[in-house]
This record gives sequence, structure tokens and C-alpha cells, in this order.
Amino acid sequence: MAAKSTNSTISLAPNVAGALCYVPVVGWVAALVLLIVEKNPAVRWNAVQSLLLSGVLWLVGIVLTMTIILALLNFPIMIGGLILNLVLAVKTYQGETVKLPVLAGWTDKILKRA
Repeated sequence: MAAKSTNSTISLAPNVAGALCYVPVVGWVAALVLLIVEKNPAVRWNAVQSLLLSGVLWLVGIVLTMTIILALLNFPIMIGGLILNLVLAVKTYQGETVKLPVLAGWTDKILKRA
């Protein structure tokens, strides 16, 4: 089991809390709660990136379903998003920080304002 951080306000290790943010389907709820409650900067960073990823996937799904032709692309993209979330959860649990190309920049900007 990973060592607990002294900078944490919850009883989860930072790698476990960060990985919870990326769990498919319910990760956005954990990310929202951890963003509000947690003080550890690494956990907050993963929470924001996870929320941005969920928002982008949701927005892409909405846009693609506006036409019949593009709606056919919705399923493969959502499966790709599911796989991406699982990979991010595993990598975060292992202690790695995975920065997604555009979302990492947005995450840094959001956390600097907060």
C-alpha cells in the first residue's frame, strides 16, 4: 500500500485518490468531490484534468450525434475515451503524472486561478 501524504485532508493515499478521478462513469463525481475537499496539489490536478476530459468527451458525443453520419463515430470515440480513462487511472495509481496535450495546459491555468 502506498504511503499516506501529510498534505492530504482525506484518508486515501494521493495515488489512490488521483486514480479514483479517472474511473469510468463515476470518476467525474469523485473528481468533483476531491476538487472541493482535497488540499493535495497532485490530487487536485488529476481531479481537474479528469473533469476536463469528461467534459470534452461529453461535448464530442453531443456534437457527433447531431448528424446520422457523424453519429456512427460516437461509439468508437466513447470506447477510446473509456480506454483512455482506464489507462490514466492505472498510471495515476502507479504514481505517474500523465499530462494530456491540451487538457494539461488548461488544468494548469485553472489551478493557478484558484
